[in-house]
Parts: sequence; structure tokens; C-alpha cells
Amino acid sequence: MSPEHVAVLAYDRHAIVAGEWWRLWTGHLTHARHVDLLVNSALLFLFGVLSFRFTRIWQEVLCYMLAMPALSGLLLIVSSHTQIYHGASGLAAMAAMIACWFLVLESERFTLGYWLGVSLLLAFAAKVGLDGLAVLSPVRMPRPEAGVGWMVQLFGTLMGLAFFNALHQGAVTSEGRNVQYQQGEAQKAIPRKLNGRPPRG
Repeated sequence: MSPEHVAVLAYDRHAIVAGEWWRLWTGHLTHARHVDLLVNSALLFLFGVLSFRFTRIWQEVLCYMLAMPALSGLLLIVSSHTQIYHGASGLAAMAAMIACWFLVLESERFTLGYWLGVSLLLAFAAKVGLDGLAVLSPVRMPRPEAGVGWMVQLFGTLMGLAFFNALHQGAVTSEGRNVQYQQGEAQKAIPRKLNGRPPRG
């Protein structure tokens, strides 16, 4: 992608406020460096493949379409000093949460899928934690964009947890494994008594 195209599509605070609303989505598709593009693409592909076992394609697409403007909106509100942003680290964090928690909760205990989910979850938590230490360290002075990237990862993590909860609850309910839902349906099936007496047939 040429620099001219990146300039038109990237997250630009002034341009978004001026009405270029498409940047709320396209800003997460642009990258300042090829290395970042390759890493984020690999992570999105990996976690996408892992989560497709438990979700449907339209659900994944809907999550991304909702997450992109939400991440950009949070960046607009929380980080007013951030004028330009490139990258999909927030989307990668969201995908990691969805895939890892599905593997942990939907795989049988101590199977390969379970340990894969646990390992990836711990690795992701360690990565975000180390990035946070680097940003918040009083000794080192990190680059300003490093703090923004870490903040976007946190936003993506929280969104991933929220989307996972919605997808998981929907899957559990549709498969009849939601105990509360089953109890509610059972209660509806019980004929109500009229004046303390069973209804006549």
C-alpha cells in the first residue's frame, strides 16, 4: 500500500473529527512497518483458525466490524494527544481472547486443545504485561507510540472478553447446555394453577 493510500486510510484524529468517518475502520488495516503488518496478520490468522471451530464466519466478521470503530472511538475519547495511529494490535488482542477462552472452556480438561489455550493465554498475558512494564517504567523513556499501542491492546483485550462471553453464551444456549435457560423453559412448561387448583383440561 502506497504512503498516499495509508495517509487516506490511517487513523487521523483531526480527519475523523472533520467527518472522515471511514477511518474508524480503515485505521486498523494500515501499518507503519512491514514487520508489524506480518506479525498482526499472522496473529489474526492463527487465532481466527482456532476460533472457527467454535464460531461461525458471520459472527467473527460482526465482531471485527463492531470492534474497529469501538477501538477508534475509545482512542478518540481517552487519548486526545494521539493524532495518528497505525496497526491492528487491538484486533489481534481481541482475537486472542476469543480463541484462547474457547479452547480453555470448550476443550476437555487436560487435552491438547485445553493446554494450547492455556499456553497461548499465558503467553499473551506475559506479552501485554511486559509491554506495560516497559511503558510504565520510571527508568526507561519509551516511545510515545508504544504507550498508545499498549493501550489499544488493553482495549482489544476487554472487547475480546466481552465478545467471547456473548458468543459463548449464545453457543451454550443454542446447544441446550445453559442450566439457567433450561430451568426458565421448564418453569414456563409447568401449568400455572388457577385459584390454587390445577387448570382443567
